[in-house]
This record gives sequence, structure tokens and C-alpha cells, in this order.
Amino acid sequence: MSDQDDKDRSTAGQLVAKYGADAFQHPPSMTRSRLEEKLAQWDALDQHFAKSSIAFAAGMERRQVLDKRTRWLVQIGQFTATRSFGHLEDTLRAAIAGGMPLREALESILLCQVYAGDTAVTPALDVFTRVARDLGVLAGLRQDQLPLDGHDRERSLEAERKTWNAEEENHPRRAALMQQYGWLGVSTGIKYRGAHHINLLAHRAALDPEWAGLWLEFTYQRMYSRWILDDKTRVICTVGDTFAVGDFVQAHDHIVEALALGIAPREILEVVFLIGPYFGSPRMAASLKVLEGILAKQGRMAEIGDPPPVK
Repeated sequence: MSDQDDKDRSTAGQLVAKYGADAFQHPPSMTRSRLEEKLAQWDALDQHFAKSSIAFAAGMERRQVLDKRTRWLVQIGQFTATRSFGHLEDTLRAAIAGGMPLREALESILLCQVYAGDTAVTPALDVFTRVARDLGVLAGLRQDQLPLDGHDRERSLEAERKTWNAEEENHPRRAALMQQYGWLGVSTGIKYRGAHHINLLAHRAALDPEWAGLWLEFTYQRMYSRWILDDKTRVICTVGDTFAVGDFVQAHDHIVEALALGIAPREILEVVFLIGPYFGSPRMAASLKVLEGILAKQGRMAEIGDPPPVK
């Protein structure tokens, strides 16, 4: 950037006067200083677009359907899963400055290993490390890590078994799968997915029993049993991740799981709406169609207003 470019850019005061104070009071997933930098760049390129885009994102930021913590965690996961690392850095800086526990922000990134894999998580961890180091908070992560075996030694099959329903307890494949793979991953899967988890594991074990064991241990015994985020927050983040990457098959399953956990349809709808500013209208519309299909099947459309069908 040349010295002349800097001179031509609007000052923070000029930007506030031009675009209104509201956007600066509710910076969309970024700090105020970053908003000033971004808006100054866009203002020099196309002021109408700058106003339209920032007003949309800032308007979503003002909404109170999701609390700030949940919205930040959803977006940290989405920007990780979609490899949107500039947006990830902006959101991490805003969230940490806003009081987000560092361990929770990191957990939203780590959970993306399940849905986006190492190619997304490794560069996201580079961004996270740089931001945490810049903010002087990185060293604290050494103090609150899980032990190498996570929560395994604290868990009790007897205690968890008391939470199963009759279908899960009496499932004809459950005992054999637990004998083959151990109870930890199977029990976690039952907790979140019920008998569907047993059926899915049986299907995958028939395809390749060794691979099924690796998948079960990583996903359910390890990642889904970390419990750094409460269940509702983790699942709503997972719904957001699958929406963002366009995986509507798994999005369907996790919406069903979210509703069963007591997450309100309006909260899931808000995650759908957040897709629009960051990932575009087509993906938002597809996400909305999945959610409406589930709510219609469950007879719960009235909880989001029961809109008339689109003709």
C-alpha cells in the first residue's frame, strides 16, 4: 500500500459519520479496529456495497436469539470448517477480547476435525496460536488440558446404562458391538444418537471392522466425550459446521439431535440465518429447507411461525 493510498482512506471519524454509529457499536464478528480497517478499504472501492454488506452483518449481530458466546463459537467452527482463515482470525480476536474462555474457542476449532478434517484444523490452529500469542494468553492453555485419556477413567458403564431406554438396552446388536469395540464409544453414541448410533456402527463394522473401530474411538470415545463445551453448545456448533460446509445429510441428523436435547427451533433457525452474510443465500436456503422438513415432520412448524409454503 502506498502513502497516497493511506492519505486517500477515510478516517475512523469519517467512517462513523458516513455509515452510522450502529455498525461500530455491533461490529460483525470482529473488533472495532478491524471493522474500521475493513470498512476503510471497502469504502475506497464501492461505498454502496460497503454500506449494504456491513449493515446486513451488523444487523445479524444485533439480534438476541443466540447469546454472544454461542454465536461466536458457532462462527469460529464455521470459519474453521470452511477454511475462512481471515474471518476466523477476526472472530477469535473479537471473541477473546469479549471474554470468551480461550479453551472454549479452541474446542470449537478442534471439533471441526470430525467434519472438515486435518486440512482445515491444522491451519486454523496456526491462526489460533498466533492470535493467542499476540494477546498474551497462550501460556494459560497448559494449565487446563484434559489428561491423555480424557474422561475415560471417570466414566462408569453402570451409571451410563441407567440412562438408556429399552430400545437401546435391548438392541440385538448392542452387546456384540460393545464386546468388539468396548463400551465407551458405544455408550457415548447411544447418549447422543440412541439406537441410530448402534445401527450406524453395525453398518460400518460390516463394511470394515478395523476402520469402524478407529472411527468410533476417535469420534465418540474421544472427540464427543471431551465435554469442554456443554452438550447443547457443542451440538448447535456442529449444526452450524455442517450447514457451512453444505453437508445436509449430517446436518439433518444433528438437527434431530439438537431438538432432542431441547435446543429451540428458533435457535437453530438463527444459525441458518447466520449462513446468509458469510456463506451466501443458496447455502442458507438449502439449510432452511432441511430444518423446515424436520420441523414439519415433527409437527413443530408453529415454533418458527408456521409460514405458508413457497409457491
